[in-house]
Amino acid sequence: MLKENPFLSNLRASPAKTNTLRLAAVFMPGLLAILILCAVSSTAQKKKVANTPASEPVNSGAVDDSLRSIYPNLPPNQDPAAVARGKDLYGANCAFCHGKEATGGNTGPDLLRSVLVNHDEKGELIGPVIRQGRTSKGMPGFHLPNRQISDIVALLHQRNRDARLRFTYKVPSVAIGDALAGKAYFALHCTTCHPANHDLAGIASKYKGDELQQRWLDPSGQSADVTVTVILPIDQKYTGKLKHLDEFNVSLYDSQGNYRSFPLTSKTKVEIHDPLDGHRKLLELLTDTQMHDVTTYLETLK
Repeated sequence: MLKENPFLSNLRASPAKTNTLRLAAVFMPGLLAILILCAVSSTAQKKKVANTPASEPVNSGAVDDSLRSIYPNLPPNQDPAAVARGKDLYGANCAFCHGKEATGGNTGPDLLRSVLVNHDEKGELIGPVIRQGRTSKGMPGFHLPNRQISDIVALLHQRNRDARLRFTYKVPSVAIGDALAGKAYFALHCTTCHPANHDLAGIASKYKGDELQQRWLDPSGQSADVTVTVILPIDQKYTGKLKHLDEFNVSLYDSQGNYRSFPLTSKTKVEIHDPLDGHRKLLELLTDTQMHDVTTYLETLK
């Protein structure tokens, strides 16, 4: 006698399983068709990507037209070779007055904000000033060939463009001072906290350029243990890490970790010892030249 297939037996005993199989039979062909379509579409997309050129030419003219609605008189991008030549020529003939980055120097104005430079298109305004100079303002004329003048114009236009388009602008090097002068200034003003064999060795490897300058000019937010000494009218003195100070109270943790709080009276003396206070005071005294000199010196500490 033949035995009944247990699978068929289970189906008869379970209507739910029978319905499940019927649903699968209905939806399976549709699901299979969707999977085939997806595979075909993916293959076609890959072929399309493979046949697409690696880089499509960008309509820079249209981009510039859009940008000029925000930045009037925006110069176009200049020929990189001309800019490179112009940089060398500018460094040899112009930087000593107008600064290394054309942002102004000791005697020359900022050329990136110059009205004349901003209205120049192809050297028709800048060229005559380079050739003839402005003797009334101390600028001599430079007898340079037209090509070299065009290269300097290209550099100024590119710098002007980059400075306006802040999202493409790269912060130039801030190490534009005199490292020896910076070292002398450091020895005179900074060695009280940072002695000759100071703890700043390698700092230029840790912080780069503008970040390094920002850290020593404005130490706000940097961790430093501020201590306080409270002298009471009865000549008792307490020193420890400052916890809180306002016009009414001062509190501290002493060397044993004990919390102490004192009300402030006219006879209570409070002395604050902030390791970063010297930096804040220097900021009020520094000239631009001294700031760049010290930064340039610090950048040698790699």
